[in-house]
Amino acid sequence: MSLTSANLVGYLRVEFASVAPAGVALFSPARHRGAGGRSCADPGPLRRCSLLARRSRRVLLLVWWFVNGRYTRIRNAAQTARRGALLLGGLNEPLSPGEVQALRERFTVSAAEAQKCEKVDYYATTLPPGPARLGEMLEGSAFYSEHLQRISTNVMLAVLVVFAVIFVIIAFGVTPYVGRDTGQTIARVFLAMLVFGMSADVIGAYRAHRGAAKEIRDIRQRLMTADAAGYPIADVLLAFADYNANARGASESAMG
Repeated sequence: MSLTSANLVGYLRVEFASVAPAGVALFSPARHRGAGGRSCADPGPLRRCSLLARRSRRVLLLVWWFVNGRYTRIRNAAQTARRGALLLGGLNEPLSPGEVQALRERFTVSAAEAQKCEKVDYYATTLPPGPARLGEMLEGSAFYSEHLQRISTNVMLAVLVVFAVIFVIIAFGVTPYVGRDTGQTIARVFLAMLVFGMSADVIGAYRAHRGAAKEIRDIRQRLMTADAAGYPIADVLLAFADYNANARGASESAMG
């Protein structure tokens, strides 16, 4: 069975819709609770809290590893669908049966799910197939993606600020007024959270999103220049390649 641009749009919409929950799960640590449902704030020996903090850190890292693997697979499938939708929709060139089969094996959703989300006018352009149509579709996608990358940058910055605030509160607001053992327990709980946050590469994600937004803005400027020159095929394809490179390089990308 062949694949059209509309088919691939359906796949990319469903796959990208699945990326968001998976990405949120990467930054959603479980509560520090034991088998009996008691938290570290419950009365009890401090030793139990310390042991629970160490176990929670291992659990968080294990959960993050599993969710990150699934998230990466879904994100790659969504990006594959986006590249195919742009090329097929812009140039109107069919794919070989072998390539169609390879694409279907990468997707994480069924054809029936994708069919429900197909949208012929997803990329708003009325130009005939060719470099100009691909360039116009690419420019629209880049505009949308730049906006999302800037939102993601702000979200990652907010996560970093939250960790910084927690650190300041513990270091200067709580520690001087609690006992030695209690202070150590609080510090261990915070370190478990910090290890989780840094393992999820929050800082790296922030820098990747910020850099991607800047690069995509530059690509949009190049496409505008190509538009004035009649969309030379070499210019459009080079912009297309650079756009895809930024999509793959940016962590937790949401690309249109």
